[in-house]
Amino acid sequence: MLHKSVEPRSPDSYPSPAAASPFDQIDLRWMVSAVLQHRWMIIAVPAIFTVLAIFFVIGRSPNFTASTQLELTNLRLAFSREDALFAETHPDPTFLETQLQIIRSDRVALNVLTHLQMIAADASAQSKAEALKKLRQGFSAERVGLSNVVALSYSSSSPEMAAQLANEFARAYVAEQNAARWDAAQAGSGWLRDRLREIGPKARVIAEALPPPHKSNMRGLLIIVAAGMVGGVLAVAGAFLWKFLDRRILTPEEAAAATGAECLGIIPRFAGSANASRTDVSTEPQATNSFSADMSSLSYALDHPNSEAWSTLRNVKAACEDCFGGKGLRYLGITSTFAGEGRSTVAANLALSLAASGKSVLLVDCDIYDPVLSRTFAGPESIGLRDYLRDGQASFGSHVLVEQRTGLNFLPLGTGSGANGDDIWTINLRRFFEETLASYEYVIFDIPTLGNLADIRAAARYLDGFLLVVGWRKVTAETARLGATSSSVMHERLLGTVLNNVDSRETRWLLSSQVNFLNKSVQTDELPGVVETVRRVTNKTSRSKKVLVKVALAFILAAATMALLP
Repeated sequence: MLHKSVEPRSPDSYPSPAAASPFDQIDLRWMVSAVLQHRWMIIAVPAIFTVLAIFFVIGRSPNFTASTQLELTNLRLAFSREDALFAETHPDPTFLETQLQIIRSDRVALNVLTHLQMIAADASAQSKAEALKKLRQGFSAERVGLSNVVALSYSSSSPEMAAQLANEFARAYVAEQNAARWDAAQAGSGWLRDRLREIGPKARVIAEALPPPHKSNMRGLLIIVAAGMVGGVLAVAGAFLWKFLDRRILTPEEAAAATGAECLGIIPRFAGSANASRTDVSTEPQATNSFSADMSSLSYALDHPNSEAWSTLRNVKAACEDCFGGKGLRYLGITSTFAGEGRSTVAANLALSLAASGKSVLLVDCDIYDPVLSRTFAGPESIGLRDYLRDGQASFGSHVLVEQRTGLNFLPLGTGSGANGDDIWTINLRRFFEETLASYEYVIFDIPTLGNLADIRAAARYLDGFLLVVGWRKVTAETARLGATSSSVMHERLLGTVLNNVDSRETRWLLSSQVNFLNKSVQTDELPGVVETVRRVTNKTSRSKKVLVKVALAFILAAATMALLP
């Protein structure tokens, strides 16, 4: 890490980012933050499940269940010296289970089908099997508690059919038992035959099935509530899983942990949009050695003093002054992990802010792969650093452009067709540093991304320090860690990080201590309190959205009312 203390330290003592386990971050704050970040999903998923449940309740077929109750007894024949007598035994579980299996048997079910003429007597085996399967879908036979009473129930869309079939199963079972006793009695003598007809299982109808007046479907309210609860659980679980798998950097704490360097602040999205400067590109070369930086993104901090972006860049300036035992840092390179994270925007804003504070500042475009600043401030064919280095006798001042408002000096990349930085980071650059040493307090370089490791290593031989721009939701913690440690020299000189392109409305749901501290430190209209923010967001909601919300709520209430009707 960049040496900023008074006492010299060994490079081995510099902190390095560690590859922490993803499970280490899971705590109550992490869970609450996951819920808040995915609040709309957690609201939408249960609402969708609830609406689907309402449609199901409204559209489902009515179901009626009728029940017939049978009292089962088991008589046996006991002999004494004088005569034989009947004794009723208490039905044991084995006896009752046997009778239940008989009630559920194909013989009883076929009796029902034949008696009600629901199947022809000469029907094929396949037809009988299909008819039996369909008949059993609504039938059940269960013991009532610990008694010897059995309930035969049948469910159908017709209450009359449900009652008829329940009674018919009871009739078929009684007929089956009577036939079984009759067959057993035929084997005995005349005296014994009369007594054998009375023994064995006997059933008595104690409650005949009647057409039920009410549907037996599960209560619609229970289905709707259960669907909403299931949707809520799935949504919360999805939010946890999403946050666990999404390792993109969202908070200053995550940026510091990933890179091993202090996060010096955040720059909001509207202040530092990574691609905003691309819309303000000059297409003509400059006729004079001056230019204007009146652009919403590149000069935002300059145009909005006391804003969060302005405060962050002031913190960067203070960090530069604190380096090398208070002697300060002069040559600073601005880089990022990937393209599109806004390093050119941050470099321009930092340079303009320093120049506006009275510092002599030179901004140098060294991004040979995407020279945004050169195209924006100077035009595509402007001379610059490459031309200066090729011509060993050229005057440095003839290649510099001066910003009209702040006096910032800007050195474009220059002309040339080199596909790499071999024509920039050469021994000829020593003359550049000798001339700028006496002329500028700060020289800020817009350099390529960390993926261009050769350029980063070459730049590290000349620059005092580096500022890493981390795009909000642009790079994962693992990628940022790999990029920051790709060059040990660069990492040792890493001044810190800046979290750029941050959505300020979303940061309040991240439960970041550093973000909350920064929000309270910068008391401007740009960063209102939570209550004021909620009020403003509510007021900015379009009228059409409010109408849609009201219509949706009315529809859900109407559908729920219909679903709960008997």
